[in-house]
Amino acid sequence: MTNIILAADIGGTTCKLGIFDTQLEQLHKWSIHTDTSDHTGELLLKNIYDSFVQKVQEFNFNFEDVQGVGIGVPGPVNFETGVVNGAVNLHWPGNVNVREVFQKYVDCPVYVDNDANVAALGEKHKGAGEGADDVVAITLGTGLGGGIISNGEIVHGHNGSGAEIGHMRADFDQRFKCNCGKSGCIETVASATGVVNLVNFYYPKLTFKSSILQLIKDNNVTAKAVFDAAKAGDQFCIFITEKVANYIGYLCSIISVTSNPKYIVLGGGMSTAGPILIENIKTEYNNLTFTPAQFETEIVQAKLGNDAGITGAAGLIKTYVLDKEGVK
Repeated sequence: MTNIILAADIGGTTCKLGIFDTQLEQLHKWSIHTDTSDHTGELLLKNIYDSFVQKVQEFNFNFEDVQGVGIGVPGPVNFETGVVNGAVNLHWPGNVNVREVFQKYVDCPVYVDNDANVAALGEKHKGAGEGADDVVAITLGTGLGGGIISNGEIVHGHNGSGAEIGHMRADFDQRFKCNCGKSGCIETVASATGVVNLVNFYYPKLTFKSSILQLIKDNNVTAKAVFDAAKAGDQFCIFITEKVANYIGYLCSIISVTSNPKYIVLGGGMSTAGPILIENIKTEYNNLTFTPAQFETEIVQAKLGNDAGITGAAGLIKTYVLDKEGVK
């Protein structure tokens, strides 16, 4: 008998699925297409269940040995109830009780959380934050998201809005509107979208020449192009990179005096820019942060990549079911 955990990381295009043992060692992983045609979520969740059934049989496990199912979803989640309060990327306009739907198919615990939270939990258990109970993950992609692990558990807040760090105000001039409807959120100046916002804002105002001028004129600027040019010595792109790093350093500073993590884990596409971004973040963080709060806190690059979501989804079962029951 091998006790296992089933994990799902639901994305707008694909669902990453996995089977883990109770120590969160990944046994198998695969993916299926995300069917968004049904706005109730019922069809997609049934597809996930059917895929689990197929793989559990294929790999000679038994459903009786499933200790729980963990699911990460790209939307705000009420952790206590398993209700997803709308998910734009999945075309779920209203509330979907993922736990209730999935419990129709399985006789084991089902836990559901926001995808950024489960990615943070994955890095805490098996990634760059392994071994620590206080870990914050910041995802630097098209937007800016994250999750906060405090004393070994995810910070949710009273209505599930805890750790929505992308919507902390950092641009006090409120130059750019955020997708949330407000202006000045750190997401507008410290994500891949934020890099482009800053390029378009500053280039007409500065005398720097730049190797990405044609990209600017053609409205084809990307964060990667900016960071690559900065590495090559482009002064304008160095200026933009330092601006972005300063905002992220400020965010890390606020986090340090709020939850005082051992590790601040930087993930997402932008984190792969490497030292030109990360070392500048560390410099600004050290300049800004209350000295006791930064003592022995490390800013590190994420390790799990695309596996962070399914690892953290499995981690929901380990953290909130097995560990609490004393199961090894």
